[in-house]
Amino acid sequence: MKNDKTLTILGYKEIIESVKLRTSSSLGKKLAEEMIPSVEPHIVLERYEEVKEAVKIINEGTGLGLGGINDITPFIKKIEKGAFLQPEELIKVSDFLRSIRNLKKSIKRYEFIAPVLFSYSTSLGLFKTIENDIEYCIGNGIVRSRASSTLGKIRRKIESLQSKRIDKLNKFLSANKNSKYLQENYYSQRDNRYVVPIKTSSRKFVDGTIIDSSASGSTVYIEIDSIKDLTVEIIMLKAQETEECNQILRRLSEVINERIDEIWNAIHILGKYDFIMAKGKYSVSIGGNEIEIRDDETINLVKARHPMLGKDAVPLNVQIGTDYRTLIITGPNTGGKTITLKTVGLMVLLTQSGILPPVGKGSNISIFRQILVDIGDSQSIEQSLSTFSGHMKNLVEIIKKSQRRTLVLIDEIGTGTDPKDGAALGIAILEEIYNKGAITLSSTHYSKIKEYSEIHEGFINASMDFDRVTLKPLFRLIVGIAGNSNALWISKELGLADKIIERVNRINSTHEIIAARKISKFSKKKSRVEELRKEKEVIDTERVFYEKGDRVIVNETKNHSLIFEHNVKEKKVMLFRDGKYEEVNEKRVTLDNRAEVLYPVGYNLDQLFKSFKSRKLEKDISKGRFKNLKELNERLNSIN
Repeated sequence: MKNDKTLTILGYKEIIESVKLRTSSSLGKKLAEEMIPSVEPHIVLERYEEVKEAVKIINEGTGLGLGGINDITPFIKKIEKGAFLQPEELIKVSDFLRSIRNLKKSIKRYEFIAPVLFSYSTSLGLFKTIENDIEYCIGNGIVRSRASSTLGKIRRKIESLQSKRIDKLNKFLSANKNSKYLQENYYSQRDNRYVVPIKTSSRKFVDGTIIDSSASGSTVYIEIDSIKDLTVEIIMLKAQETEECNQILRRLSEVINERIDEIWNAIHILGKYDFIMAKGKYSVSIGGNEIEIRDDETINLVKARHPMLGKDAVPLNVQIGTDYRTLIITGPNTGGKTITLKTVGLMVLLTQSGILPPVGKGSNISIFRQILVDIGDSQSIEQSLSTFSGHMKNLVEIIKKSQRRTLVLIDEIGTGTDPKDGAALGIAILEEIYNKGAITLSSTHYSKIKEYSEIHEGFINASMDFDRVTLKPLFRLIVGIAGNSNALWISKELGLADKIIERVNRINSTHEIIAARKISKFSKKKSRVEELRKEKEVIDTERVFYEKGDRVIVNETKNHSLIFEHNVKEKKVMLFRDGKYEEVNEKRVTLDNRAEVLYPVGYNLDQLFKSFKSRKLEKDISKGRFKNLKELNERLNSIN
C-alpha cells in the first residue's frame, strides 16, 4: 500500500519515526525507514504474530540481547569484491558475530512463548572460531605482534633499532661541541625521519642531510649522518611489517569469506529481529492490543485512540461494513470529525504494518488494498487551484480508483462552493463510490447528505457529541444518529431571537427532500484470512521427512542439493552440494525428487558423498589444529 499522499496525511511518517527511535542498530533503522503497510493477508498475519510475540517478550521484562549489532554490510561487500578488511573493520565484524551468539542465547529462553521469533534463530550459525581468531590477531585498532612469529620478530628488531637511533640523537644533543650549532635542544620528526634543528648559519659544521627548513629560513632540520643507516634499515623493516600485517588481514578476511553466505543470512535476521522488537516496543508505548484480523471489509473499533494524542485521546467506537458501507459523520467544527477519520485510517495502517493498534478488546480490522483520502485544505498554489478545485481533483482521483477492499476517507465533502450544489455533488460522489464497492467514512455539514443517508440502505449517519451546557465538543462518535442543527441550538442558547430560529426552520422545510434511488448491494466474500489459517493447519500436518540421497531445492537460491541426513528432532537437514556440506533448517528446502526415483535399486548412496568426517579432518589439518602426530593418528583410525 504505497501511497505517499495517504501515508503523509494520516500521519504514518510520524509512526515510522517513532519505530526508528526504538531500534538498536542501523540495520533495524533501515527496515523501519522502509516500513510500509502490506495488502497481502499472509504477510499481515505473519507480521502480526511476530509483533504479538515481541510484546510478550517485552512484557516479560528481560527483552532480547540485541546489543553490539552494527551494520557490517559495507565490510562484507568489500570482502566479496576481493579486498581485505582493516583492523577496525574486523573488530566490528567480530562484535557483530558475537551479537549473534548473544541473541541465540537470549531468544532460547522464549522458545515456547515466542515460537515464531525463536524459529528465525534456528538458521543462525555460530562463528566462535572466527571471533577468537580476530580477537587473537587484532587489538587496539592494530594487528597484534602475536598474530604471527614473523611479525613479532620484525617489530622487536624495529624496536631495537629505534632505541639505538634515539641514543645516538641524545648523544648528539648532549655533546658540548654541538650546542653552538643547535637552534633548540630537541629532536623531532619530518616525513618519518628524525631531525635536529640547526641554525642555518651553522649548516656546514654538521654532517647530515637537510630534510626541512623553517618558514623564516633561520633554521634547517637535519638528519645527522650517524643515524642514516639505522633509519634506512627501520624503513625497510616497516615495509616488511606492513606486508606481514596485510597478509594477516587477508587471511582473516578469507576466513570470513568462507562463511559469507551464512553471515549475509545473519545480517538479514538480526536486522529483522531489531525491527520487530522496535515495533513491539512502539505497540506497548501506545497501549496496543491484540485484535482480530479479518478480510471481509468490516471494521469494528472499540475504544480506539489516536496514537499521537496519547492519554488525551477520547476513546472512539466505530463499526462499518456489516450493515452499512458508508458512514456520514456530522458535528460542529473542531468537534473531532477529522481526527475520527484519521484514527480509523491509521488503525488500518498500523494493523497492516504489524503494529498492535491502541484499541479495546473485541475490535476487528479488515485488510484493505488501498486507502484513499481527501482530508485538509487541498489548495494548490503552484497550480493556481482554488480550495474547491483542489478537493475536486482529489475526489475525481478517488472515484477512479475506488473498488472493493478500498477504504475512502473524505473530510467535509462538497465544501467550497454553493451549498445546494455542494450537497448534490457530495451525494452523487458518495453514491458512485458506494456503487464501486468501497467502504467510506465522510464528514459533512450538509443536511441534504444526512437526509440521503437516513433513507438509503448501506448508508448510516453518525454525529460528534458535544456538551450542551458548556457548548464544548466531547469528541465522542454516536453512530446511528444524525447530528441535530447544533448551529441553531447554540445560536438560541446564545440569545438569538425565537422568530429568527423559526424563520430558519421554515426556509429549511421548503427544500426538496431527495428521493431514494436504487443502489448496489454487496455480498460478503469468503475471508482469505480464514483460508490462510486453514492452509497453515494443513501445512503443519504435512511435514516432509527426508532420506539420504533425496534431492531438494534450496528455497533462497533455487539450487539443487542432496540430503546427507535429516535431524528430525532439531528440524535440520545436512545438505551436500559441490563437495561441500551445509546444515540448514528443514523449512528452507523443498523436496524435488526421492532417492528411490533417482537411483537404481541397490545403488550405494555413499558414493555420492565425500565422508563428512574426512572433510572435517582435512579442514582441521589445514587449520593446524592437531597438537601432535598421535592425535592425528587417532582421528585417522576413527575414520577408518
